[in-house]
Amino acid sequence: MKTININIPNKEYKVHINNGLLFDIDKYIDVFREIVIVTDDFIPKQYLKVLKSKIANPLIFEVPMGESSKSIDIAYQIINEMIESKISRGALIIALGGGVIGDLTGFIASIYMRGIDFIQIPTTLLSQIDSSVGGKVGINSDNMKNAIGAFYQPKVVLIDPETLNTLSEKEFNNGMAEMIKYGLIADKSLFYDILEKDIHENIEYFISKCVEIKRDIVIKDELDTGIRQILNFGHTIGHALEQDSNYELLHGEAVSIGMYLMSDGFSYQKDLVQILNKYSLPYNHDYDKETIFNYIKTDKKVINNKLNIILIKEIGNGFIKTININEIKGYLR
Repeated sequence: MKTININIPNKEYKVHINNGLLFDIDKYIDVFREIVIVTDDFIPKQYLKVLKSKIANPLIFEVPMGESSKSIDIAYQIINEMIESKISRGALIIALGGGVIGDLTGFIASIYMRGIDFIQIPTTLLSQIDSSVGGKVGINSDNMKNAIGAFYQPKVVLIDPETLNTLSEKEFNNGMAEMIKYGLIADKSLFYDILEKDIHENIEYFISKCVEIKRDIVIKDELDTGIRQILNFGHTIGHALEQDSNYELLHGEAVSIGMYLMSDGFSYQKDLVQILNKYSLPYNHDYDKETIFNYIKTDKKVINNKLNIILIKEIGNGFIKTININEIKGYLR
């Protein structure tokens, strides 16, 4: 088992990574506590069944799969039902699922009774290596992804790599885009290991490596005002592409296109294309430049017509550059 300490001052927590961990949930939490579980209707039923067998009388919410569940209506519905069920401020709420479930559950935890404990049990590669760690929680507005949210750290993150066995190849590769990003921005050896090795043979190592990279960045900048923005490589354009596709493009697919566009003119782009091809991730997409630009203009990272973009001159060394919002058009092809 691998345990990683996330040492954010006064908000410390651990990330435990171990095969079969889901079946040992009672070793990590008080299963006799007042517990709420939020999951979606696409999560393999055996995972929820395991939790129900370990936890005394949990209140369970199953929401529809996908970004549409990250909405104020879904959050409000769950909160009202928690109130009707007399869920107290001393309750624990568990996010069982992917990034959408983690974001939604964390957001509810951050506002219910002015804040209750929550834990992440991420079951997708994307959520295990990225969204479950760092405390960004939130929901979407009609016109902007993650427009409503907070920084709210979990009490613990429990990662069972065996849950990845039930993912489709498309969903697994969706998470690979974020893993590739970590290599690009911070670790050249990780990037080439992803390119050259079979990551399934040692998936626990690759998950822990990504979590450690994110930890090192987040503890320096919890509130995303400085160096943490480096984690957004490919995301500004990616989020716009997601919205433009009405989320038919998966997050990782949109980010992979964004990373490719932001790598234009740099020598490593050919290696990026090779690694994207290995994981069947796109780097081309049919879109209208002006439409994408209009989405980017509403990005919450735009301040006074300025935008911080992430660039990489060489693999493993990302940096932040401030540009005028109009300059982003130069990266759209």
